[in-house]
Amino acid sequence: MPNSITQVPCLRLLAAGSNACGQLADGSDDDSHTFKECRFISCTERALPPDTLGILQLATGANHTLALLEFVDGRRVLWGCGDGRKGQLGPEYMGQLTEFTPISMPLYNTYASQGYTCCLIAVAWETSYLVLKSPSRPDVVISMGSNDFGALGVGKNQATATPAVVSFDHLTIEGRLINPNELIVESIVAGPRHVVLHVRPVLNNGQMLIGWGLARHGQLGDAKIVNYDRPCIIPLDVCADPVQTYSLGLQHTVVCHQSGRTTALGLTRKDNSQGWILGDVFDRSGVRGMEHIFPGDDDENTLLSTGNNAHGQLGRELQGEENGATVGPVEFTLSYDSKLPSLRSFACGSEHVMAVISPAGSSDMEVWGWGWNEHGNLGLDHTGNVPKPIKIWPAGGHALDGRIVQVWAGNGTSWILLQK
Repeated sequence: MPNSITQVPCLRLLAAGSNACGQLADGSDDDSHTFKECRFISCTERALPPDTLGILQLATGANHTLALLEFVDGRRVLWGCGDGRKGQLGPEYMGQLTEFTPISMPLYNTYASQGYTCCLIAVAWETSYLVLKSPSRPDVVISMGSNDFGALGVGKNQATATPAVVSFDHLTIEGRLINPNELIVESIVAGPRHVVLHVRPVLNNGQMLIGWGLARHGQLGDAKIVNYDRPCIIPLDVCADPVQTYSLGLQHTVVCHQSGRTTALGLTRKDNSQGWILGDVFDRSGVRGMEHIFPGDDDENTLLSTGNNAHGQLGRELQGEENGATVGPVEFTLSYDSKLPSLRSFACGSEHVMAVISPAGSSDMEVWGWGWNEHGNLGLDHTGNVPKPIKIWPAGGHALDGRIVQVWAGNGTSWILLQK
């Protein structure tokens, strides 16, 4: 039987927005007010590295970016760019990278030699996280970068330039120590100042959320604790109603359960309207700043929002005395027959939002955006905020030039992955 040949897609990654340390990987450290091609070191311009199947994850911090690429031969390689001065790009790059560069470090290489692969990544403000997996060994979590607010999860005295393995062997349930070798990390999500892992034991169907970092607002379950500098179990029962997805904002954590119920932990401000963005229709969530946007229950094309609207990130006008605590629909432009576009996916940045939609009656895909635009992160060639959704790709004379695969939104940055 002949071997199947994997078709290698032709992929391009575009970025716009804040770029003070080269975190857009466009070869400069100037903000980009339009979408520009990302560069991968030693690779052909306007293309990802040869034999790239896709970008599994892209994660952004204050001024650095990580991308986990998958290749035809099954390899997964971590690439990074931007600010590395706190060690968030590993000890090899303590300066600034303006192109995506493969990230390598002795600690990671040691595990790779034992059959481990980097499978999950997350990025906080100036801290990076890697989850390594092996078919026959326990999962490993590595943190590197700044230890502000205990972000590394390895205690107070860790040297920030040295990547370290996060330990879970101190955790207990009902007075009994957990065996960290029996924990499987299902996912890891980081906010600017705290991080949460969704884990489950190998031998049963239980699950739990574990987190560390800034905690004084209650985002890790106990507002009496200022910071957790080592992992703690978040006191939320997710066995009876398991986690579907979860997201982290600046000072809060939002969990969407499989039942459709939502649990929010942390500070709420502005008349109890600290923002969230989450959605059970798309099995995903995207809290970043202080706004909350989520698909409506009755219509998969209705996107609802609540929270801070200081920069138009709710995507709608607030009426009269209405404040951000009110839930209301994002105001997309209707078609000529008053139909909403079909919502494919969305991503939330610090205070802006990107949505992939198909216009009513069409299978074509477009990227629309709204909210904070001080750095040109909506790619519209200006820096004014955008209070309602507007098409941002293709726009400005650009041809469609490829199918939209995925979008990401970061701290004043926006990203679009295209496939020809």
